Amino acid sequence: MKRNRIKILLVMTVISLTVIACNSEVKESKEEFVSVKTAQVKYENISIPINTSGKIMASSETRLSFLTGGIIKNITVREGQKVKKGVLLASLDLSEIEAQVSNAKNGYIKAKRDFERVKNLYSDNVATLEQYQNSETGYEVAEANLKIAEFNYQHSKITAPADGKIFKKIAEEGELVSPGLPVFLFGTTSSSWRILVGLIDKDILKIKIGDSAVVELDAYPNQKLNAFVSEIGQSANPMNGTYEVELNLKSGVNNFVSGFVARVQIYPSRKQGIYLIPSSALVEADGDKGFVYRANKSKDTVEKIPITIIKILDDKLAVQSDFRLTEVINDGAVYLKADSKINIVE
Repeated sequence: MKRNRIKILLVMTVISLTVIACNSEVKESKEEFVSVKTAQVKYENISIPINTSGKIMASSETRLSFLTGGIIKNITVREGQKVKKGVLLASLDLSEIEAQVSNAKNGYIKAKRDFERVKNLYSDNVATLEQYQNSETGYEVAEANLKIAEFNYQHSKITAPADGKIFKKIAEEGELVSPGLPVFLFGTTSSSWRILVGLIDKDILKIKIGDSAVVELDAYPNQKLNAFVSEIGQSANPMNGTYEVELNLKSGVNNFVSGFVARVQIYPSRKQGIYLIPSSALVEADGDKGFVYRANKSKDTVEKIPITIIKILDDKLAVQSDFRLTEVINDGAVYLKADSKINIVE
């Protein structure tokens, strides 16, 4: 009997402890609410600026070279020097070229003399028609060779094609250069300036010719220069996969040096619809993808909404989503899970 009473007491004790534990869990589950604050979301059609960088170049920048190959004998200008049209910039060692001209002249004189002699013999019926034609052809070939030699001689020096500036000296005296190999990078001083930048494929589709841009240079730290898109490349650069875009500077500042690095913000004229949300509302970001939480209709649980980040704007994010966003959770969002219960604090 005594043993039965002890068993009953033990069973009642276990039941009591179980009930107390269950009540505690229920109480705790009721208290598992996350206090959060919400923020209103704005939907706007805006122009999202495209940030890029590039180099400043003269609009009429030209690479000057020799038509023929040879050893550079003399360079008369330095890098950055301003020059007048027609000024001699560089010349080749003419020893070999002068010898070629001399040979061509002698060949021409001989061919002309032979042609005149055969022509007289042919008129006297002493030479045949074939001999006459061969001497005539030889004369014409010698004349062409002389013109080529004289042309090469004349182009064995480089002169300034216009009033301008030597942006870069690529070769030095004593170097052996091939025909067409650039020796100088030259630009006219009266020309305007342009900027070449590279854009990725998703950005190239957003812009068009005439779109405005703002340019900043380290050389002019307190100035923002205006520019506009003048050309858009139609094929990607095989080296880096970007598309080349040219912008023309509209600013009156012209004391530039070719090669200045420019930071550029392009403002597409084509606007796009985006949501503006607080940065603190973003959770689980990966690249341009992320998530935000919003309260459901009952305001006591949450929904996890996928978004695409378009641009970071100070303390806000410009995003797009397949879901309609009017309000998101910002304060307390980092403590939420998909099944979290919330308490919205005003």
